[in-house]
Amino acid sequence: MTSWRITALFFVALLTIVAAAPAAHAQNTVGTITQITGTATIQRGGATIAAVPNMPVMLHDRIVTDANGSLTIGLVDNSSLQLGASSTITIDDSVLVNGVGAPSKVGLLGGDLHTVILGAMRGSSTTFQVNTPNAIGAVRGTAWHEHYDEDEHKESKGCRQTTEVDVDDGTVQVCNTANPPVCKDIHQGQRTYVRCGAFWEAGGLGGVAAGALGVGLAAGIGVGIAAGAGGFNGGGGGNGGPSTGSK
Repeated sequence: MTSWRITALFFVALLTIVAAAPAAHAQNTVGTITQITGTATIQRGGATIAAVPNMPVMLHDRIVTDANGSLTIGLVDNSSLQLGASSTITIDDSVLVNGVGAPSKVGLLGGDLHTVILGAMRGSSTTFQVNTPNAIGAVRGTAWHEHYDEDEHKESKGCRQTTEVDVDDGTVQVCNTANPPVCKDIHQGQRTYVRCGAFWEAGGLGGVAAGALGVGLAAGIGVGIAAGAGGFNGGGGGNGGPSTGSK
């Protein structure tokens, strides 16, 4: 092969790499920070960077807010993730929605998350999940708030994993971590708790949890829930604030 052909092939390969880089970046970008108060950081690729408005959010980012911090991540079709103070989420998986990258699986590791899912992200099938270490669920609703902590609560009977789900509008299907999982629909204005692998209601262990108790208590993995339209007025906190998770 002559030297000019080698040179030509080299430049063709280089142009292909350069052209592919923006496309790969676009697929890995799942949203943009549209609002921030206080202090928040993003852990990305082994580095920790300060979160600022208009910063892209990428697949596999870990986003942490301080005690005085909160932020909103804008998604496709005006959907959003609204993270409260002292909260941590991870962007675990993504999909293309109308050619635009969007998260399909988010992990809530602590604190409060309110999710607004609009337009094509709602779809006819489950296209968005929020994972906690002890809750399983699927899209059914339009406005939904979740709180997760590992504190000791007065009725927790020694369990230190609590997921609280409040539905502002529509219906959200929530499942515990029994095998097979026990699921229930949480309707507008209702609230439920999953402690370790069992459902709990306001007065203690819920009826659907009875068969799961002992099967799910040691479980520690979850595949979450999603929601749709509404603002950051999650029912758990009252007055538009985050849930306290005080049950």
